[in-house]
Amino acid sequence: MRKIAILLFVFLSSQCFASPQDSLVERIFNEMYNQHYGRAEEMLRENENNIDSIFFAVLSVDMSYWKNVTGTDTPDYPAFENDLQQLSPINPTSSTQQAIRLVTLSYQLRYELKRFKLIKAISTRQDTKTLFASLKTNEELPPEQQELYQLYSALFQYFDNYLKPFFVSDKKENCSEALKTMTSLYQSESRITKTLVAYFLGKTWLKYENDPQNAVAYFQWLHKSYPENIRFEELLDECNKQLK
Repeated sequence: MRKIAILLFVFLSSQCFASPQDSLVERIFNEMYNQHYGRAEEMLRENENNIDSIFFAVLSVDMSYWKNVTGTDTPDYPAFENDLQQLSPINPTSSTQQAIRLVTLSYQLRYELKRFKLIKAISTRQDTKTLFASLKTNEELPPEQQELYQLYSALFQYFDNYLKPFFVSDKKENCSEALKTMTSLYQSESRITKTLVAYFLGKTWLKYENDPQNAVAYFQWLHKSYPENIRFEELLDECNKQLK
């Protein structure tokens, strides 16, 4: 059971998405990251029965996050909160439900940090930590899945330590180690994994580490890869302005 839970979780932003065999999911992902939300939503809705339930949940929540929170000048926070509530199992018992719960918790934590809901973020962090602790990396996983597991482990490590008090002795060291892990994963041959790593690293360096010099290359690659994504262009412009 634990091995199944790990396998399902490991998908998380989807090294499984990156599989060349899953061209449908990849096409939906590309439409979404080029901000063609209507087209992506239509494809997702029409193919719900052809997409694994976990993949469907991930695409749904990621699309809602981009459409209603981070990819628009007119955020609809209630819409995102409603989608999050609808997608998140309340008392997950099966491995599939646990995997989906981990996905929604990761987006919930990002959302709460973005909106400076620090008390709620601390609570979400603890919920995530409790669930995450039950999953252990497995050497038998395929290399690509190990890669994604490492990415989300590093993300959790970074934000888990970011929320700790400033006087905690190993806070800076642990955050640096997490950034180092993500940086190594940027070399992934998977376009989708590379996209996720680039976005997470770019935002982390720019917004949390206040270091546009380290962020700019990631946004340059994202803007080149997804030229219709306005947010990537704006983040690149923000970096360039700070570097002048």
